[in-house]
Amino acid sequence: MEVNNKMLDKMPEILLDWFYENRRELPWRQNRTPYGTWVSETMLQQTRVGTVISYYSRFLGLFPDIPCLAAARQEDVYKAWEGLGYYSRARNLHKGAAFCVEHFDGKLPPNMNELLLVPGIGPYTAGAIASLAFGKNETAVDGNVIRVFSRLFAIFVCPTDTLAKNEISSVVREYLPVGQAGDFNEAVMDLGATICSPGIPHCKNCPLSLLCQANLLDIASKLPLKRVKKDIPTLTYTIVVLTYKDEIFISRRPSYGLLANLNEFISLPGFLSEKEILDWIMRDFAVTQTSDLVITRLENSSHVFSHLRWEMIGYHVQIKENTASSPPSYFRDGEAGMGSFYQLENAKKLAFPSAIKTYTGSFLLSK
Repeated sequence: MEVNNKMLDKMPEILLDWFYENRRELPWRQNRTPYGTWVSETMLQQTRVGTVISYYSRFLGLFPDIPCLAAARQEDVYKAWEGLGYYSRARNLHKGAAFCVEHFDGKLPPNMNELLLVPGIGPYTAGAIASLAFGKNETAVDGNVIRVFSRLFAIFVCPTDTLAKNEISSVVREYLPVGQAGDFNEAVMDLGATICSPGIPHCKNCPLSLLCQANLLDIASKLPLKRVKKDIPTLTYTIVVLTYKDEIFISRRPSYGLLANLNEFISLPGFLSEKEILDWIMRDFAVTQTSDLVITRLENSSHVFSHLRWEMIGYHVQIKENTASSPPSYFRDGEAGMGSFYQLENAKKLAFPSAIKTYTGSFLLSK
């Protein structure tokens, strides 16, 4: 069965009717604001809706508007984001808020060109804010939209290809209903999230099944095209949780690169033995003899990023309380130095990456 243009012209109407009947009830839809849209769309990048819901409400409770977010400490923003991963999103939100305070009176601008000036806002997020919050006739093309339209029109594209988003965007724009662009964009997103899912879609439940070229050709599960995954490199680390009395040693990652500015325990390249760990602690923390240390092996852990994998072993090293004083080589509670001993209660307020949650969970959540 071939679908003609007149049939496809009815696609927006059919899709919107389905959406108004079946749309998901989400907190950012209940009281749609530009700032709330920005926060939710940023959180939803690389993260499931179910996970984002609780984070979204808590984040807006802590930072209810752009000036409040701009004035917050980066550490507090990271702490509110803790567990969502991809912390560059939180960093860009914080930076973007400061930019809006400086250039747009603490508000998001209503048009695409100015939205794209805000740090961290790319074409998709700008389109989402413009269409959903400001009612502009703009597209918002993400992975869900690429999947739906590649199947609907049997477009053989790979979502990760640079030109795929441009090609799909041009098709979406042809069918974007003037005055209802925001609802249409959300309808496509909901369809992609609930019915036109990755892998095997639920075509029998789809309101567009009779219009969908991929469904009629029985190739829906094959679109969009999949890029062959390459093996990702694996890095090995030894995580050392160093404690003295009710204090715990924490360092901060560099301000650039992976997990920038987040806190961590001692992280040493490779899998080190107990002897190697004890020698390292004695050298760097001015401990005079191994009898002043108690070392315990912790469980192994692993974490997969988008481009690499971490394999980790862990140790807990306690400096005995009967030693003269805590090691003099480092400062306390965030003062200058390569690392700091923190009171446990203060350490719990810091933001750590999910990659080491096996170790932070054991020492900072259960105490």
